[in-house]
Amino acid sequence: MRIVCLGDSLTYGYGVKRASVWTVLASRAMTGCEIVNSGISGDTAGGMLSRFETDVAGSRPDMAFIMGGSNDIFFSGSISEAESSMAAMVFRSLHHGIRPFVGVPLPVYEPGLAKEWTAFAAGENVKRQLGDYREWLLRFGESFRIPVADFWECVPADSGGLDAFYLDGIHPAEEGHRRMAARWVEHITKFI
Repeated sequence: MRIVCLGDSLTYGYGVKRASVWTVLASRAMTGCEIVNSGISGDTAGGMLSRFETDVAGSRPDMAFIMGGSNDIFFSGSISEAESSMAAMVFRSLHHGIRPFVGVPLPVYEPGLAKEWTAFAAGENVKRQLGDYREWLLRFGESFRIPVADFWECVPADSGGLDAFYLDGIHPAEEGHRRMAARWVEHITKFI
């Protein structure tokens, strides 16, 4: 089983050692699966769509895990580009005979937000749009019978846990990657 994970910094593993990235941790837990990390920090869903044929279809995986859209919201203030690009990638996967699997990006933890990210990722508008985007991804998955891993479900509820989960309010620290890997493995093993 070969799975390509297409995404942005949340997939790439911004700020943590390569051995601690959730895709690496998941591959250790899933013997017999090759998990390819095709995350690029800073990428938008539109950027992911533009490299889909090369990074996903060109490598002929059995399954494609697709997660992005946060940067679209941070940089444009809109979820429409993220929604249309995610839908296009799912349907391209199906066209190529690749089973799609969608991920819901993490919410922002504003109290832990690093200064360099506040201009893009702080405020009620970003929080609301990320929540709306999450709901859209869950409805989209349900409507088209596409499995969805909701990473919001692995985020701790308490501030102490949140401080350990996040590196900078956007990207997961090693603890966050451990939780994401466990959540992902739990979901994907139902579909392989």
